[in-house]
Amino acid sequence: MKIDIISGFLGAGKTTLIKKLIKEALFNEKVAIIENEYGEIGIDGDILREESIQVKEITSGCICCSISGSFESAIEEIVDKYNPMRIIIEPSGVAKLSQIIATLKKHRDRGKINSIITVIDVKQFEVYMTNFGEFYIDQIRNAKTVVLSRTQDVDNKHILQVLKGIKKVNPGCSVIITPWDKLSGENILEVLEDRRESSLKEIQFIKKPLNNAYARAQIRSEGLVAKDVFETWGQETPEIFDKENLKGILKKLGLGEYGYVLRAKGIVRSSENKWIAFDYVPGEVEVRNISPDYNGRICVIGKDLRVDKLQKLFSSEE
Repeated sequence: MKIDIISGFLGAGKTTLIKKLIKEALFNEKVAIIENEYGEIGIDGDILREESIQVKEITSGCICCSISGSFESAIEEIVDKYNPMRIIIEPSGVAKLSQIIATLKKHRDRGKINSIITVIDVKQFEVYMTNFGEFYIDQIRNAKTVVLSRTQDVDNKHILQVLKGIKKVNPGCSVIITPWDKLSGENILEVLEDRRESSLKEIQFIKKPLNNAYARAQIRSEGLVAKDVFETWGQETPEIFDKENLKGILKKLGLGEYGYVLRAKGIVRSSENKWIAFDYVPGEVEVRNISPDYNGRICVIGKDLRVDKLQKLFSSEE
């Protein structure tokens, strides 16, 4: 059995990448997913279930922190109950990749780690390196392949700067810089499994030194775990949202009055008697239609969150 780890910081695009791989490359395989949401409200598991894939959710914390026992039992349950050909593990966006790998090594008898991937949003790279160096650097350093997301939204100079930062931390990793819509899922899988013969083989390491800002970015306290740095607020909601109004609400999250919001996502009912999913990362808002669900859910992750204001923002009282 193959085990693939698809990690990445909050909102980088992990779930989108998994959906692409399943739809375009893994459709003939029996695949199970362990989906770890940071916080009590699960969102991405429902989105993945739209692809008819078995999903095991863990929502009580980070895989790599206080719930490693739950993580290990989830692996055992999936193997015993479904006997999949492949397990994809999607850790929460604030998980330490090194600790996930260490946990999986205890289960060598159940499956082989096939690929270790970190998804990086090129638009947020410098901000997250500066503010959350320990978690971010750990995810880069321990990846075999780094997949850049949203490269279509920036110029080559920006991509080059991000690439230099990645290679400074992890010179040996492969890096995919091509926009995802230009690559098939099979193309990407070949890189992840080191099967490719094309020009995707290896992006040349650029030896020019990094700006000192990156060196200063790393948080010094090696004992930190996600719960010491990040806060989460989530709730189930029967509220009905208009798409355009919801976009306006999400844009307000970047104003600072609700705390430093790193990520927001949810599934809610719309005023057109449909269901919509939303995603927010700083500077970017996405709202899209999805299949009906049993109840609305909202999850916000960040620092110094103003819970009272968030509750009001997402309620009809606002």
